[in-house]
Amino acid sequence: MKHILQEASRMTKKISGIDPCKPGNTRQVMLDDTAFSTYVESLSESLDVNDKDNFKILAENTRLALLENSMFQLNPYETLILPVLRAYYPKIIAKELVTVTPMDKPECVKPYLTTRFAPANSSTYYTSPVTSTDISQGVGIGTPVAASVSVPHVDYDVLGAASLTSTNSHLERDFKISAVSADGTNFTSVEIIPAVEGHFSSSVSIGASDDVISGKVDYLNGTLSISSAAGLVTWVRFEVTTSLEENLINPKIQLSVDKIRLYARDREISADWSIHAEQDLRALFDLSMQAEIVNVLGKQIALDIDRELINALITANTRLNAATHTDTFANTPPGTYLWGTKYWHDNIISVLNKLSNQVYTDTNIRAANVIAANPIDSAILEDINTFNYTGMGANDGELGYRTATVAGGKWKVLTSSVVPQGTMLTVLKSPDEVECVYIYAPYVPAVLSPYPLGAKPSMTLLSRYATALVRSNGIAACTITA
Repeated sequence: MKHILQEASRMTKKISGIDPCKPGNTRQVMLDDTAFSTYVESLSESLDVNDKDNFKILAENTRLALLENSMFQLNPYETLILPVLRAYYPKIIAKELVTVTPMDKPECVKPYLTTRFAPANSSTYYTSPVTSTDISQGVGIGTPVAASVSVPHVDYDVLGAASLTSTNSHLERDFKISAVSADGTNFTSVEIIPAVEGHFSSSVSIGASDDVISGKVDYLNGTLSISSAAGLVTWVRFEVTTSLEENLINPKIQLSVDKIRLYARDREISADWSIHAEQDLRALFDLSMQAEIVNVLGKQIALDIDRELINALITANTRLNAATHTDTFANTPPGTYLWGTKYWHDNIISVLNKLSNQVYTDTNIRAANVIAANPIDSAILEDINTFNYTGMGANDGELGYRTATVAGGKWKVLTSSVVPQGTMLTVLKSPDEVECVYIYAPYVPAVLSPYPLGAKPSMTLLSRYATALVRSNGIAACTITA
């Protein structure tokens, strides 16, 4: 963190002429658009694209809050606010589990998509697809129908010719009239294909005579109406295929965009130190002293937010989800298993697959794609051959966690000590905000409470953000037993 602060200060001074490290200059940096933009850009230099964009939004919110609260000059400790933000925001692992959407106001409304399902002839909608009955209803796959029908005829039951009914099947749009006859015995080949809506009208010739047959195929109800203009054609042959299956369980799907209101709330974190320690580091504005305060507060804020969000996900799964969203896996193989612990741990993939697909079944969005585990439990995943580190120890190791993937990238793995040992979370994180499971919405990520002028220095950071659970069925958990 020290080299990031040094580089940000150098670049800001070089481009704008304002040195952020000097006492009293921080407010000038906040007021000068060029200096502030350069300072924030330099601080966010090593962040990924999403984190960088969110960091810039939060930095602007912090800038406005600092200027509103400080008419003439900033408190000396307020010069550390943006560096603290840079230190802790990238370290929050929970933002890889939930949807992050920065707020530009203390109160806002966010949309999210809800899908509901209803069985046939029902007005009751459910948040999950109804799966209590086989949707195929026993209808034969692609049952062919080839029959003859007299002309004229109104609403001839085509499905009845195949021992089917319109309640469990319908006609595919491959219907065609293949032959016509004047006596029902001698047929002349033709090929009459109805239009998309089922209507047809065509001239036909039988011997030296001409006629016109017309009518309509009702694909849904499985009936055929046909007539002859001259009365010459008295029989026709037709060919058609019935539906592959008839979904009587979830034919009604209701899509709606619901709204959730977010309110920014406050969380305070305090840091205390002694005057002797401050004197030993020679000066408050020595860069190493700033780096120490920034690192310590940044780590603590990140851990505190992680703990809150992860506990909220675990609680939501326990209280709101069905038992199908929880399963178990034994860390130690049974005595009858002779292949050893490493190969036994491969079996956890089956459990995680089951939980992830349960999330897919209940949300109708996609399977769970992120795993959060305690470092001790994540050792199980590290035994799997498909486990692959994606994080960097220099960055991701500071809080005792690393990012990785498992099962060929099917899940992103996050490891943190704030996840309770014995619980492995699987969560759906959608790239679309309207499909979110849980929202973390930072507003003003860090502002400084009044600095006490007592014998013992103390600095209190106030973080303002909102959280909201949108759909609990996007969460599942695997319990790790001994």
